[in-house]
Amino acid sequence: MSRRAAAVAAALVVAFGVVAGVAWKAGERAPAGIAPVAHPPDVPRAGAGDPRAELSAGAAAHPAAALVRDQVQLYFNAINTRDHATWTRIVSPERADHQPREQWLEGVGTTTDGTIRVDRIDSTPGGGVLALVRFVSVQDPADGPPGLQVGRICWQAAYPMAGSPPRLLAGDSGSVLGAPC
Repeated sequence: MSRRAAAVAAALVVAFGVVAGVAWKAGERAPAGIAPVAHPPDVPRAGAGDPRAELSAGAAAHPAAALVRDQVQLYFNAINTRDHATWTRIVSPERADHQPREQWLEGVGTTTDGTIRVDRIDSTPGGGVLALVRFVSVQDPADGPPGLQVGRICWQAAYPMAGSPPRLLAGDSGSVLGAPC
């Protein structure tokens, strides 16, 4: 082997050793950065949890993330404070027309929502979005929906949203899944 070939081989061995050493040391540290996109929020031991809406890392990357979070927050604030006037500004006019104040108040009953997280936001045709949201609600079991009359429910919902700011087209029972938690 020539001196030049030996020098190149030695340099490659050293370079490989340096890269391997860096990789080995990096493997000893816990990874920093963004949490998994699909990791659900921790459910509190009792109650509904924090009433502030949060975004997963994946949802936060969507261009409409701040608008969606703000509208979702207003939606849940309206429910938690029994503020029908705000609720009617957050949902579509058609949805608001179908639930006048007294009917809406009866529907929200004793409900308090928390542990609210927008897990994902997808763009939809026509400039809208679909927000996948998890939350916990607590209520008098008698105020729970038919077949789910328990004191605490963990929900997963798909909320289509459209407009500027985006209004929730909430209310399709097929887009909401709940289970006792």
